[in-house]
Amino acid sequence: MFAAKSAPSSPPSPPATTTWAMSCGIVLRGPFMTDRSLCGAGLKLNRHDFLRWALASLGTAWVSAAQAQNPGDGVLRVGVLAHYKPFSFTEGSLQGFDVDVMKRLAAIMKLQLQIHPDGMANLQKKLQADEISVIGNQLLPTPENRRLFDFAKPYAANQLVCIQHEDDNRDFLSLDDLVGKKLGVLASTGVEEQAKGALGKSVLPFPVIDQALKQLAEKKLDAVLEESLIADYYIERDGLPIKITAPFAPPMASGLAVRKGNKDMAARMTAAIQTMLSDGSFKDISNRWFGYDVSRPNVSHSKPR
Repeated sequence: MFAAKSAPSSPPSPPATTTWAMSCGIVLRGPFMTDRSLCGAGLKLNRHDFLRWALASLGTAWVSAAQAQNPGDGVLRVGVLAHYKPFSFTEGSLQGFDVDVMKRLAAIMKLQLQIHPDGMANLQKKLQADEISVIGNQLLPTPENRRLFDFAKPYAANQLVCIQHEDDNRDFLSLDDLVGKKLGVLASTGVEEQAKGALGKSVLPFPVIDQALKQLAEKKLDAVLEESLIADYYIERDGLPIKITAPFAPPMASGLAVRKGNKDMAARMTAAIQTMLSDGSFKDISNRWFGYDVSRPNVSHSKPR
């Protein structure tokens, strides 16, 4: 799930009278994993189009002139973020939901898999140098991204959500409801930028989101904004006394991006994804990481099914 950096497109009209501004951001599959170091690198990676609806701005775009190679040599070269738990990360060995998905797709396609974990700036360079064939952390198929990439069939649903302590029954349905409240967000992201613009110093950025969730579990925060899949992962893995309470944007499906014009590769990946969805292997991978089948939105806004 991700993107590159360029000048942001015009945001949609904001709801009510609230106005949002967005400078540089980075987006992956989900909300707002923003790497501001890429602002001058021609990369636009906002980590989610979710705020496009909820916070009325944030777009997701992998803006890059990169040309991904066709694995005609029987090797599927995949680039992933090195530190993007639970999607791709290293704890002894490279692992994650996206890693397991790519392993399954490569097996179905009868290709040897090579995974290149790195930071976003280096992944962009590798894509431009034809050193990788596909982005393994899915992108949102926004109009901007479709002008730059061809996409395989989407297979995961995700959305920006509000997370609260399981004993907290207050309704936080928008940023207006969070005025004066301690809100945890992932640092250096589009969400931090948007939320701070509206709420100021009550927004507390964290270098890793699990730190924010642990403070929420200890009732040191009022709420955390994060993508639903990441919240589900930590609730399922750590059994924290927290819950997903309200969506801040509608569910969106993300997919794997290949070089623009590489219709054959997109079609082959789509066929492999369809096989993975129909043979039960994707459901198994989803259950292992999130506790439910993420090919469909978890609309209960509670602990994963």
